Formats: sequence, C-alpha cells, structure tokens
Amino acid sequence: MRLAPRLRAWYNWRVSGDVRHFGVSQAGRFDLAEAIARDGPGDSHVDDAAAARHLLRQVPLFKRIGKRHMRSLAGRCQVMRYRPGDPIVRAGFSGEGFFAIAGGRARVQRSDGHEVILGHGDFFGDLSLIDGAERNATVVAETDLIALKLTRQTFLDLLDNEPTVCRALVESLVERVRAMEERLPP
Repeated sequence: MRLAPRLRAWYNWRVSGDVRHFGVSQAGRFDLAEAIARDGPGDSHVDDAAAARHLLRQVPLFKRIGKRHMRSLAGRCQVMRYRPGDPIVRAGFSGEGFFAIAGGRARVQRSDGHEVILGHGDFFGDLSLIDGAERNATVVAETDLIALKLTRQTFLDLLDNEPTVCRALVESLVERVRAMEERLPP
C-alpha cells in the first residue's frame, strides 16, 4: 500500500512518538489534521482521502465498511475548522451529523453537569447519523480544532445507493449490542 507523503510523515511521527520530528505539540496533533484539510478558513472538502479514511476507520460504526465504500464515505466528508469557544453542536438541537476530531480538543457538556474532553481521533454523533435524534450534550472547541463532518443526509444517500454499506452498518450495531449485553449482570 502506498501512503500519501503527508500521511506517511504523520504515521512515522506517530509511531516514533517523538514530536520534534514533526514540529507540532502532541496535544494539538495538527499533523493529521493538516493532511486532511486544505488551507483556509471555514469548511472545505477532504484534501487527503487516505488520512480521512484512517481517521474514520477508528469509528466502531464504520468498522465493517469495505475499502471502496470507505473511500466513498471519506470523500463525502467536509473539513470543519473551529476556534476556541466555538460551539460545534448544541444540546437539544437535531443530530444532523457526525464529527471526527482530526486535531485540537473539544469539551462535551451534558445538562447533568458531566463534562468530558475529546481530542484527536475521538468522535461524536455516530448514532445520530441513523436516527437524527436531538443532541444530548453541547460540544465546544477548547482549542483550534479541525474535524471531519459527515451530514446525516449525505450518509443516508450513501445507504440508499449502497445496500452493502447497510449490511455492514447493521453488523457493527449488532456487535455493539452484543458487547453491551455481555457487560450486563446475569
């Protein structure tokens, strides 16, 4: 498999664990993010599809999707940039999309006061791709943040056109349900 030069550099840096080789702080991890994003403010389409596929492959919901369909999924993503303090999603609003963090950090704030920090490789909104239910938390950028966004409608269009993706999705969901059942007391 031939990797794009930026992804190869990111991979080598990631394996070595030595942030000096890449010239960024490990906390920010804008290496992969920049491999994914084109320069410029706002949103754009994915520049390095291999890097986007690598990030999406970490999402359990997409685990069983084949290579061809993963390429299609990655190509349908938008690259979103947020400044510190920018809301990414708000509790109570419809779950119109899925986000995978390529670089930076975000704070998840639930109405019960529970907070979690998300970073590189973390994601949210995967189940809202399927049901579009309203968000149960607000997510705000803590630092400059780059994320892949896949809208619900774009994902549903893919499902309508590719029945094998539906099957892979169902298998992934069943796997998650079985894993949860195993954790329940007898």
